[in-house]
Amino acid sequence: MINIISKAYLSKTATGPKKVVDNLIKGLDLLGYPYVINKRLDSCKRLWIHDDVSALKKLKTLPSDINVVVGPNIFILPRHIPENISLSRVVYLHPSRWIKNFWMHFGYTAGPIEVWPAGIDTNEFKQSDEEKDIVLVYFKQRFPEELKQLEDILREKHIAFEKVVYGEYQEAHYKKYLSQARYVVWLGRHESQGIALEEALACNVPMLVWDVKSLGHWTPIGKEMSLFTQEENDFTDTTSAEYFDDTCGIKIKKADELDSAIERMEKEWQTFKPRNYILNTLGLEKQAKELIEVFDTYYGLSFNAGKSEQLLASGDWINNRWSYKISLAIRSFAKGILRHLKSL
Repeated sequence: MINIISKAYLSKTATGPKKVVDNLIKGLDLLGYPYVINKRLDSCKRLWIHDDVSALKKLKTLPSDINVVVGPNIFILPRHIPENISLSRVVYLHPSRWIKNFWMHFGYTAGPIEVWPAGIDTNEFKQSDEEKDIVLVYFKQRFPEELKQLEDILREKHIAFEKVVYGEYQEAHYKKYLSQARYVVWLGRHESQGIALEEALACNVPMLVWDVKSLGHWTPIGKEMSLFTQEENDFTDTTSAEYFDDTCGIKIKKADELDSAIERMEKEWQTFKPRNYILNTLGLEKQAKELIEVFDTYYGLSFNAGKSEQLLASGDWINNRWSYKISLAIRSFAKGILRHLKSL
């Protein structure tokens, strides 16, 4: 049995962090593995703190038989970890090899880091039989001149396309465009995992990824502008598409490769099989089991033993109390009003 501590679980919006926890739960259900959500921190031997800093502050008070895995949706950088939080007793999760290396390069030494990407719901995101009459452009915080170059090439070649911009579309629209797309041209920032990208691949839509050259190859917005130092921005061992191979499509990094890459995609898009890659690499059951096996690797708690365990203690964590849920609903409503006012 595992206790899942997650604020994103309570959200009504389809964000990346919410997909992480929701897809884990779907995988656990498929495995028949028992879990509880937002129960008191000492309720199970296996505790996964997904995204809740408040829970991390209680780590030092937990009994030694409570074994803790945390992340990935908590801290962006090691230097963001408050001094009053010790992670020496936990295994920290990152969804990809490059972000693990980034953290280690920039000084994380508190404890082990394990690479664990979330699973992808391949029943929700699956191949469509609709006619493939467009190319879909996905744009996420890249330089405007890059987008212009891409759109100019598509127009010159008389290729019909639709565009989705990160933060400005509904998931239903994304699914609709994926059902009609021959392929996607992905023009996005660095991604620790890239769930939306992987959902496109799960639909068996191949992809041309115009990859980043460094961590700083993007256009930050608002508070993001001061997020990284120059040294961090110069980090080159990064990517827009960590989970991707030659069966999924084409990756390029240079602007002068774009024209020929589009020509190739137009000719070869039907030869790629990206859905098979996702099924084999990021299936819901596979990834749920891999998370549970982290507890075996580091704490000696076997998968099979956990299937028959019972709660050690009853009661709720603060996320599961009505006062917190009401407060969350009020904050979400207020944010919705602000977004609406900004759009007027």
